[in-house]
Formats: sequence, structure tokens, C-alpha cells
Amino acid sequence: MRWTHTRRPALALAAIGAIGALTAGCGTATAARDDGASGAGDAPAVVSPSPTAPTVTPPSTECPESGARVTPGLIDAAMGLRAGTIVLDNCGTEPYTVEGYPELTLVDDDGVEPLPVGIQHDTTDITASLNGFDEPPRPVTLEPGESAWATIGWRNTVELGGESLDARFVDVVPAPGEETQRIMPDGGIDLGTTGRLAVSPWVAFDRG
Repeated sequence: MRWTHTRRPALALAAIGAIGALTAGCGTATAARDDGASGAGDAPAVVSPSPTAPTVTPPSTECPESGARVTPGLIDAAMGLRAGTIVLDNCGTEPYTVEGYPELTLVDDDGVEPLPVGIQHDTTDITASLNGFDEPPRPVTLEPGESAWATIGWRNTVELGGESLDARFVDVVPAPGEETQRIMPDGGIDLGTTGRLAVSPWVAFDRG
């Protein structure tokens, strides 16, 4: 992922620089003593610490109390149109029923600030049609081990003068009153300047 493994080289170089500065300082002091110099030595080099990236807690993979776990599905990108899924698994021991749309909040790369994104339940101004948006919401009952999904769609369009929005995380409430679950879609959600994301109702996976 583009958010990881970017700090190790910087830290390694800082550490090497610090060791070099200390070694050089020791050599200078030793040479001064050997020459019998009576003046004060140079001030020790000060190595500034590298800035630390914010600590981000990864999404949990444990089964929630509700028995319904949310995970990110695959993202398909073509010609600026993005489409993907959010998957809901019954990881519990009892049947689980869900109806309607998941509640979504897009969060910035640091996992702190929610982004000003309009969430819509149709594909208006995004695309003519997308799987999952053709049918109205219906109750979906999942037996243990079964899954449902919701489609998400957006366009990565960037217009001059607009603010480009990119979300690393999506906070998902599967159904009203349930706890929020955080997911990290592969590649993130790159909305460009559109500021819109479409989400379909939950639909059961085809058991046939």
C-alpha cells in the first residue's frame, strides 16, 4: 500500500547520520588531547529527530457482538469510473437480518477527519447504471457463514479549482443502532473533486 513502509529509509539515514556525527566528535576530541590542545572542543552535533507519522489503528478482523462483520470487497477502476463492494458476513452463531442501506462515512488518510462527501442511494451524475441499484431495499436474512454485499460507485473526476478528496478509510454502520466498523478498501476511495459516492442496499449473495 502507498501508506506504509515510507518512513524506514528516512529513519535509517537519520540513525546513520547520528552515528557518524558522534564518531567524528570522538575522533576530534582524541586528536585534540594527543596534540596537547588546551582550548574547548567543538559543541556536539545535534541531530533533529525525524517527524513521526500519526499512529493509525488498523481495522479489526474480530467478529462483533452483533455477529455481522463488514469487510471491503474488490474495487474495479475503468476510465474514471470506480465500482466496488462492501461485504457483510454473518460470523455469529444465529441468523442475522439486515435491511436497507449501510451508513457510510469517509475518513482521511490519518484516520481522524471525516471528509465532506455526499452519500447517495442512486447513480445520478455518476453512471447510467450499476449492479445492485436496480432493486429497492428488502430484508436479507443471513444464516451463519452467509454473506451480503452493497455496491459502491464513484467517479475520479478532477476539475480545475476544486478540492480533490481521497479517503483511506470508510466507517460503516451496517444497520441503524449497530456499532461502527472501519474498513480500508484497497487503493482507497479517490473521489477527485466530485465529492459524491453512491451506495446500494444490502443484497444477499446468490446461494445458487
